[in-house]
This record gives sequence, C-alpha cells and structure tokens, in this order.
Amino acid sequence: MVSFAHNLLVLSDVHLGSDLVQHAQPDAPLRARASARRERDLVGFLDFYRTHRKNGLAWRLVIAGDFIDFVGMSVLPNVAYETTPTEEELAHGLGGARDHALAKLRLLMKHESAVMACLANFIADGHSLVIVRGNHDVDWHWEVVQEEFRSALRALRAFPAERLEFAPWFYYEEGRIFIEHGHQYDAYCSFEHVLHPVSPADPRRTARSLSDVLLRHVVRPTRGMTEAGHAAAGILDYVRFAMGLGARGMLRLGQRFVFGTLELVTLWREHLSEAAGWVRLEHERKMRLLSRMHRIHLDKLKALVKLQRPPITKSLPAILASVMLDRIVLGVAGPLSVLLALYWGPDGLLGWGIALGLVLATLGLGYLWRRLRDTLEPSAELRERSARVARLFPAAFIVMGHTHLPETRATSEQTTYVNLGAWAEDEVEDGLLPNLPATRTHLIVADEDDKQVAQLLTWSPEGPTPFVQDSPPAPKAQENGPDSSLEPT
Repeated sequence: MVSFAHNLLVLSDVHLGSDLVQHAQPDAPLRARASARRERDLVGFLDFYRTHRKNGLAWRLVIAGDFIDFVGMSVLPNVAYETTPTEEELAHGLGGARDHALAKLRLLMKHESAVMACLANFIADGHSLVIVRGNHDVDWHWEVVQEEFRSALRALRAFPAERLEFAPWFYYEEGRIFIEHGHQYDAYCSFEHVLHPVSPADPRRTARSLSDVLLRHVVRPTRGMTEAGHAAAGILDYVRFAMGLGARGMLRLGQRFVFGTLELVTLWREHLSEAAGWVRLEHERKMRLLSRMHRIHLDKLKALVKLQRPPITKSLPAILASVMLDRIVLGVAGPLSVLLALYWGPDGLLGWGIALGLVLATLGLGYLWRRLRDTLEPSAELRERSARVARLFPAAFIVMGHTHLPETRATSEQTTYVNLGAWAEDEVEDGLLPNLPATRTHLIVADEDDKQVAQLLTWSPEGPTPFVQDSPPAPKAQENGPDSSLEPT
C-alpha cells in the first residue's frame, strides 16, 4: 500500500464573485446575502482545517473547479485595457481576455478579502492548495492570472510558491483519487479543447460554451432569473416568467434571447473555421507536454478526451433545440401542416399523399430535434463516465463537482464515485428558497490501517458533520467520521 505524505480535503463550486454583477444589474447589492453566508462558512471551514490535522498529516486542499466565477461576473471597471472590450463585453461585462481576467481577479481579491486572508494562512501553516480548472473559472488558463493570484496570496502571508498549484484538467494520485470538475461530460458546458480553451476567432480570449452565452446574455441582465432550476423548466414556464416582467420586460427578454441565439450561431461558425484547426493542434501539443510532465501515457489522455461530450455549439440543430427554437418552429409548422392537409387532401390521391408527407415530415422533424436536446441535469452522465474514467486512471475515488448535487456511489468493488456538491447558491427574494441550495459539502481522504478512507461531510458553523444521503447509501469505507481523529495543532 502506497503511503501518502498528506491527507486530502476536496471541495468544488464555490463561485466566489458570483454576486459581482453590478454592470448587468446596476441595482444589485454590493454584497449579496448568499455571498455573505458563503464567506462566513468558508472562513470557518479554512480556519478549522488549518488547525485540525488528521493523523498528524497536513491537508492538501483540492478545489475541483469553479472556485472563482470569472464567467458569471458582470463588471466593467474604469481602467485601461490592453484588449479593447467588444460591443458584447461593453454590454455584458468584461470577457475572457487575460487582462480582463486580471481586472476581475483584482476586484475579487478585495471583495473576498476575508476568505483570501484565511486561505493564505491555511497554506502558510504547512498545508497546500491545488486549483483544478472548471467551466466558470476557465480563465485560469492564463498563466499571468495564476501568478497574480499566487503573488496576491503570498503578499497576505508568505509561503513557499510550490504549495499552490494549478491543474488545467485533472488531479490524480494513482490508486488513491482522480479529481476533475466534470463539465467536459456536459455538452452545455464543455469546451472542445480542454487544455487550450481559446476562441478560434480571437485566441486572445477564452472560449465560451452555450451556458456561458446564455448566462451573460439572458440570465445576468434579467432580474429574477436564476442560474439554477432550468432542468425542470419547460417553454410554458419561461412564457409565464416573461409575462410577469410586463410588456417592456417581455420585449427586452425577447431581445436578449435573440441576440444570445445569434451569438451561439457565431460560435458554431467558429468551429468550422480554419483557425479551429490551429487550436486543436495546440491542445494536442499541450497534451503531449502533460503526458511527459506527469508520466501518463499519451494514449490514456487521448482515451480520456474521447469520453468527453462535444460542445453543443458544434451543431446548429442542437443549438436550436437547446434554446427551444425547435418547439417554436414546430408550434407553427404543426398547425400549418394540418391546414395544408385539409386544403390538399380533397384533391385526390396526390393531394392526400402531399398532405400525409407534410404531417409525417413535421412529426419526424420533431422526433429528431427531441433526440438532439440533452438533459440539462448531467448527474447521470458524470456518474456513468466516472466508471469509465476509473478504468483509465485506477483510483479508490473518482471525484467530480459541477452538478451542485452531492452524492457517493460505488461504481465497482474497487471504486467509489463522489460528487462534491456546492458552496454557492442563487440569491433569491425574502421568503423564497433557492432552486439549488448550497450543500457546503466537502470530501476528506486519509490513510487509516493501510487503506484509503474517505467521507463526504457537510460544513456548518458548528463544524463538519457527515453528509446524509437518502439513496443510494454511502459505501461502508466512508462511514467513519472525522470528529474523533482531527487533532488541533
């Protein structure tokens, strides 16, 4: 059994900065209440584990993606930019250029100063930090942004630079744990080239997924619309929501929807451009470098890429299905085909043939479009992919985030899939509950009696407690809690 020099502490989907939306929503509070609760809990969490080790070993904190919500911020600070903001960025806030990401990071460091001070103390007191890239913090792609973050933390309290690492794809300890964010198995959020996620049309900027575009164009500027809760929503739900905005609000929402859809069509065209080939080649070059650096066979990395879902923005019909334009088209085409059938039907056999062809074509188009529409809730996809990942990267635990829905499930006799849940939730009006409340869940993994023991825990102001999962039950290897074996330092 391999012995490890550290214990693991893993969490995901913190989304710091998700309340920095004042450019899109000028009347938004400078500090949302959900953000204040998250800050309080993170400060308590970091201080607790900083001073409580398990079996005398330091913690390695792995943040499995979406730590900082670069994508979800809507800000436009009045500073000089090397990369001139586009019309879209002037309308919706800074984008994914490296200097834009730096400006967002600097705002965030001030906004979350208490969390950053605790994080610096955590690392300086002998622990370490690994940040895995997610879909909302794809801007970690820029090395200058990574260095800015490292320097800013070390300015708060000095620590060796090597204690803070960035993982562009996944974190792996052979036989013990494999961690990635999970967005690459979600077609709404995946990037075509995970190691080089830049726009083919403008490599100075990071790439955008379908969910990024809708978040910037529709969700952030629309008061009352949240990020979560869309998986169970149908077109009538959106119609009712739009009607609640009033005539002017409906018109503005429709306009945002149209411009967002046009932006998605632009992304589709970029996938077909010659520049997309250059991005692919750069991704492959970085994959070879990663293979040599971590001594992972290149064929394994290529096989892992094949497990990923191609982004929906590669398919125009899938784009139209995802934004429900197919239902609008069919809503018009269906009644029209019936009317034409009534018009041509009486004209003998040829007329009936044309009418029947129109009806069948409409039904067939509806069926094909329905097959193109992916489910918005990717938990089953991540769970299924985790078992296949384990065959490529043997580990006791395959860990992901992204869905904001925590769970543990044995996928084989040797491997358990863990989803980390989330620390972030939407800000909602008084008296209402968020569609997807923050679970404040995190995973600990440690050596005990020559085996790897893990437990998914929930953080509260009173400390960590075991996460209670209704179904399926957690594997037996995750039953022993940390309370009796965490020693204060």
